[in-house]
Amino acid sequence: MPLLPEDRERLIRYLDFLESEGADFPRLSRVDWKTYQSDRDLRRNLERWIENLVNCAIDIAKVILVCEGRGIPSTYRDALKELGSLPYFDPEFGEDISRWAALRNILAHQYLDTRWQSIDRFLRESESSFRKLAQGVRSIIA
Repeated sequence: MPLLPEDRERLIRYLDFLESEGADFPRLSRVDWKTYQSDRDLRRNLERWIENLVNCAIDIAKVILVCEGRGIPSTYRDALKELGSLPYFDPEFGEDISRWAALRNILAHQYLDTRWQSIDRFLRESESSFRKLAQGVRSIIA
């Protein structure tokens, strides 16, 4: 995929951010329910960290889809899912990463115990999707 210099630069910045945030997976994936509910600072940091990762993935998806000459879908979930149809990824990846788009709304609108269920699933299951995203972006900008 030929990239304009500004799109390549944008993807490099997003990749740097994604990898920097992703480096916190080992530490944050050990958070349990008791700590999550009792430590307000950790809870805010964890929720913001998840939002940052998902927002970065959405921003990456938008750039890549535009560069591929595709329209940007009307939902963030669909934009992430669409990545799975590109040669740098696969449909299973698109399904995996797109499910985290809904977590952004859950963080804003649900109670602690409901949020925790989704956050716990994110902590246990999402790291490989974000690593695959980083690998794909590295391939695109290479």
